Amino acid sequence: MKRNSDSSSVLDLVASYAPNEKTISAEWSSAAMRDTLASIVGNGGSALRAEDAGPVHDIPLHFLPTASRRRRPARFLPVAAAVAIIALITGIVAAVAGTSHRKGAVAGGTVGAPFDPPAGLSTATPNADQYYHQVDEQLELDAAGKVKPDAQDAMVNRNYVSATGEITSIRTGSQNVCYRFGVTTGSSWEQPTRAFFAALPTDVDALQTYLRNHVEGSSSHDEAVFVAVGDALRTAGGLASAKLRAAMLAVLSRTPGVVLHLNAQDYLDRPAIRADFVDQQIRPGEVHAYYFDPTDFRFLEERFAHNGEPSTHTGPSPAYEATTGPGDDPDVFTGAAFVDVIRSVEVVDHLPTLPSDCKTA
Repeated sequence: MKRNSDSSSVLDLVASYAPNEKTISAEWSSAAMRDTLASIVGNGGSALRAEDAGPVHDIPLHFLPTASRRRRPARFLPVAAAVAIIALITGIVAAVAGTSHRKGAVAGGTVGAPFDPPAGLSTATPNADQYYHQVDEQLELDAAGKVKPDAQDAMVNRNYVSATGEITSIRTGSQNVCYRFGVTTGSSWEQPTRAFFAALPTDVDALQTYLRNHVEGSSSHDEAVFVAVGDALRTAGGLASAKLRAAMLAVLSRTPGVVLHLNAQDYLDRPAIRADFVDQQIRPGEVHAYYFDPTDFRFLEERFAHNGEPSTHTGPSPAYEATTGPGDDPDVFTGAAFVDVIRSVEVVDHLPTLPSDCKTA
């Protein structure tokens, strides 16, 4: 039976990413839990699209009672936990076409070719006294692929990331709040710094070995690699060089369970390389996708969606087969989806004027 695009199918999709005791303990420490609990203090309001916003210090903050609304954690959770918080999303996403490359895991066989970074990519990063400023928008889509107004988790995040990993986050929409986060546990995939990225190898084979030896949690080691790359690049990717980001994408292309679409487009119709993680055994019918700019390999978008495959599966995962077949590599997302799209990025020399009630977390 295929999923319907109604509320129950959305809840099934969200629930399938919920962490169990094992993944919680592996991916989310007790200290992180305490920090997250202390910082879930966002407030409600109307969704504001990034392109409509003025300077951040001029954005009015409207605080409304939202006792029944679930809120996104202050910084961000590991993927499994973060998606479990997202609820009641509905919609269908427009088709995304592309050339697909697949890495298989049956007797070491491969289907398609792995991605290799182009030569001559920049190794530049922001200076030690600069900030990486990123504006991203969380979207929920209706059945026609249109943005749901005032959706539960719809908001705009304006994040300023320092070279040492501190994040100043100004949010409008389902949350109207300003946070300032320090790096409390040292640099890591979840809290990367410029120095953390600089210490990683840019040689693809060396980076692949490093990643596979330094990640844990998730439902499989392959998924843990995929999640680690997303955690590192989702907010702080501007602290990494284009050469390192391309190497990370190359590692994903060599990771079982990952399918690359080389000629895709993101939600804003920008050219993109889309990397899907699909495990039909553990999460049948579901796709976790990252979009990368094909020139500088910055993170463009993340989404969780259905792929049109059956919601039950008893055979081997299509993502792990050495041969392809109809439906193994779907180019069209169908059913419910949650989209987090990065609208703009820049490097700035200083923080903006912050709201007087900006919270320190």
